[in-house]
Amino acid sequence: MSQPIAVDTSSHHSSVPSPEQYRDALKRATDAIAPVWPLDQWIAVNPWWGLKHQPIEQVSQALSRRAGQPMTMPAEFYRNAWESGRITPQDLQQALRQGGYAYTEQSLVSYLATPPKPVTPLSSAWDSLAGHDGFEPLAESCASYFDHHQQRWASRAVPSLYHFWKTAAQHDLRWPKAQRQALQTLPDDPAAAVAQIAEDWALTPEAFEALAHTLLLRVNGWASWCQGIGWHTAHQQAEAGITQLAAMVLAWEWIGVDQLTSIQQSEWFAQWQTADAGITSAHEALWCWQHAYELGYQRALAITLAAPSAEFSSAPKVQAAFCIDVRSERFRRHLEQATPTVATLGVAGFFAMPVADAATGPERAQPRVPGLLKPAYRVGSLHPQQRGVQRYQKESQRQSVRHAKYAPLSTFTLVETTGIAWGWKLIKDSLRKQATVPQCEAPAGLFHTYDGEPIARHEKIALAKNLLTLLGTPTASLLVLVGHDSQSENNPHHAGLTCGACGGQGGGMSARVAAALLNDPEVQQAVQHEGMTLPSPFYVLAATHCTLTDRVHIYRDEQMPEALEVALAAFESGVHVAGEATRLERAPDLGVDDADPIERLKTFAIRGADWSQPRPEWGLVNNAALILAPRARTQGKALDGRVFLHEYHPEQDSQGKVLEGLMMAPMLVASWINLQYYASTVVPGLYGAGNKLLHSVVGGHVGVIEGNSPQLRIGLPEQSLRDGEKLHHEPLRLTVVIDAPRERIEAIIERQPVVADLINHRWLWLTRMGDNGLERYSPEGWQPVAV
Repeated sequence: MSQPIAVDTSSHHSSVPSPEQYRDALKRATDAIAPVWPLDQWIAVNPWWGLKHQPIEQVSQALSRRAGQPMTMPAEFYRNAWESGRITPQDLQQALRQGGYAYTEQSLVSYLATPPKPVTPLSSAWDSLAGHDGFEPLAESCASYFDHHQQRWASRAVPSLYHFWKTAAQHDLRWPKAQRQALQTLPDDPAAAVAQIAEDWALTPEAFEALAHTLLLRVNGWASWCQGIGWHTAHQQAEAGITQLAAMVLAWEWIGVDQLTSIQQSEWFAQWQTADAGITSAHEALWCWQHAYELGYQRALAITLAAPSAEFSSAPKVQAAFCIDVRSERFRRHLEQATPTVATLGVAGFFAMPVADAATGPERAQPRVPGLLKPAYRVGSLHPQQRGVQRYQKESQRQSVRHAKYAPLSTFTLVETTGIAWGWKLIKDSLRKQATVPQCEAPAGLFHTYDGEPIARHEKIALAKNLLTLLGTPTASLLVLVGHDSQSENNPHHAGLTCGACGGQGGGMSARVAAALLNDPEVQQAVQHEGMTLPSPFYVLAATHCTLTDRVHIYRDEQMPEALEVALAAFESGVHVAGEATRLERAPDLGVDDADPIERLKTFAIRGADWSQPRPEWGLVNNAALILAPRARTQGKALDGRVFLHEYHPEQDSQGKVLEGLMMAPMLVASWINLQYYASTVVPGLYGAGNKLLHSVVGGHVGVIEGNSPQLRIGLPEQSLRDGEKLHHEPLRLTVVIDAPRERIEAIIERQPVVADLINHRWLWLTRMGDNGLERYSPEGWQPVAV
């Protein structure tokens, strides 16, 4: 087994690659896998983040070869869009001009009628061997290794994932003895094992990279989890990171190759030496249709933005700053219509507070920041000891039940002795209860995460200045910071509904932290001393917008000046009216047909408390655009809950520093959310979580598996995208709209390679509000979005 494959490699390369070249190739392969976060900290992720430096069409071609699935919808999808008028001849002609595709309109239409056969995917050695489960044994080992929550026998006496798998596999009698003995000949060190395998195969570094990436895609969920460890649990990276899993998949393939015939081995070798073919014309045709499909949305968006904005109060009594989450767009529009004295703003939902909810008792600390950031501070608790005791008691009860379930005799006794009690719980949980608006307790100050010391005065001032700058400097005496949250029962993906970005946590706590900071008289005095103008009086309240029911809970504060009570009463009345109007707008898509507003609200609330409801709300489905502009640019315009709206005032940012921060943070987060939904729609087998009805949770918070398969499923479940009959999410790349001069935007693209990669390689579309409507950026210049 340890001898090199008997294949003539002289025609492929003139010299044997060095170990360093193979290490670099493996690093590129593992970097191509994006991370995922635990279920209780779930955030939407761009699954192609590690490939952003390549054009999206090139990545798609490679994926169709390596995983058998391109990154576009099937030809039938575009044919239906063309025949229904969703894609117009104007869209198709513009796509042909802008994309430089070598087609005519007629040839593209003919292509949809008779699309060619899909590209033949690359195959593993195990695909040629009958009677084997492919890479399922590796997925089983990952599930066992990472399942610290439910396993009964300790399994962490071994130092690493690779060593755990290698040790366990040698005693797995499902394997033939020859396979177990072959595995035993590999070194115990994963890096040494990879080096030996690479030397045996003597592939080119490019072929080795393609092979390693292809094999990791066979266990893509677990590969993503191992990659995520380096992001959110860095201290475990050495023993359980993706390099450990990469060694496993290569060793597993090494064992499979040894079982092939000589002819099969030659075919296997030749396949990898030509793994990455160029982009085929058929593949380009689908991308041309996808381009046209997206231009159709951009055309409609340009028409909406070109319409006159609604009148708004130049001196509002209340300003309400909502998270940019697309679900707030509808609510903001209705709130402004209901109460003209209220103006709304858009800002990232963690309100520029890089905090974590401190761990008390057995629970882990919960970051409340986007995944690309690290919390610098933690939130204090008013009653930490009481809170810790409550959490400990709750967890100990759960553990007692869990131990009882898995005890040796529980199979014969547990159901008989506790059946009646569990039956009552089942009945109680099946009653038509109503979910309440999520709330959070008041924070007790901010402390450094590394030493627990309270944050200093200059840090408070810096946080306050940053938030006020993002808001465009408030002008109303009452500012309300509105975070968002959701409610659902028996839902492993609940965190994805609370927030698609901020660590899967609701925004109420961040809003309360920010409000307390801005209400500090010392902080207010300091920011004004540094040149910021605040109204007098000026007070900040926090609130939580429940995206399930569109109810808003306001955290009242006795310290608020009495003079602001009238303004607050008007705001409370406005959010009540806006909630009714928003629920009415959302009801048809959820199948809620109650005519009475009270019954409609009740139905919405019941969905969140129903443990059998697979779709309490649609979440961020159909997200399509991000607008960085003053609210005046979008006031009163129906954007259908599809647009992230972040405040940006170009006249206050002559140096472009604020815009650069927005393009490096909210734009990246919005793109992650957008491409998570896109990937779960166009490549559901690889990047979707499958059917909720078949889910089982692994490791308490690691992720979900579907049915009896040990493969970890990542991304969004089917029920978050489809209603059983039709697709509710339009798979579109994010369209970013900026109100800023061309030169300012171009300078940022030149300074920031990450931004340049996303734009130049077409992972998103960048447009700006020009004098004659929207115009789209390309390396060749700005082009008008035809309307």
